[in-house]
Amino acid sequence: MLRPRYSPEQLLEKYRSIRNSSSTEQFMRSPRHNKTQEIWCATHFAKAFKNEFGPCWIHISDNDEQEPADFWFEFKEKQYPFQITMALDPKRRLGDEYRDFEEKGHVTRLEDPSRGTELGASWISQRIEAKANQYGSKASALNLLVYLNFTAYDQQYASIRIASIEHATKFHSVWLINGNAFCCIKQGDDLPSFELWRVASETLAHTEAYISPIANHLGG
Repeated sequence: MLRPRYSPEQLLEKYRSIRNSSSTEQFMRSPRHNKTQEIWCATHFAKAFKNEFGPCWIHISDNDEQEPADFWFEFKEKQYPFQITMALDPKRRLGDEYRDFEEKGHVTRLEDPSRGTELGASWISQRIEAKANQYGSKASALNLLVYLNFTAYDQQYASIRIASIEHATKFHSVWLINGNAFCCIKQGDDLPSFELWRVASETLAHTEAYISPIANHLGG
């Protein structure tokens, strides 16, 4: 299937255009914006990757194609299928956050960073395990991008990798991205990577109006 091809900058402009054309309520509630949120994650991964390794592109459809790959990542004339998922505190109730936003115009339920510091590695491992179980033998052809949607005082690379490596090895590669950094906990054979966290070229919070955690539906 032929999908539109974007540079990271072009895809960021596409995201901004979609976001600016929708009210906050529409953006948070409409299922059609699930794909917009995938576009956002793909954009910021690609921008960070480009800063480290050079020019890259994203092939992504406007619609949910019901395929394992949410987007295709192109680097040095080769394309890699990527699936996106989200790790968050399992005690969070996004419905409560929707209700807060509707009634008060902002979210009043704040996360406890100490929980993310203590338990974040297990939350990440659980999401990777769930995706590995979902795709079975097909996981080996997929690259997994995990958006860490929880607060923490620290996200220790070594602890995360140790907790997740059993299931991460079932994928071609596994990448993590948070508000201002990204890392690779399972390297692909022909996709360049590195150890430990690297600062992203621009933080997610400052590149544009930040996608609030209540707007995310990734990881289903």
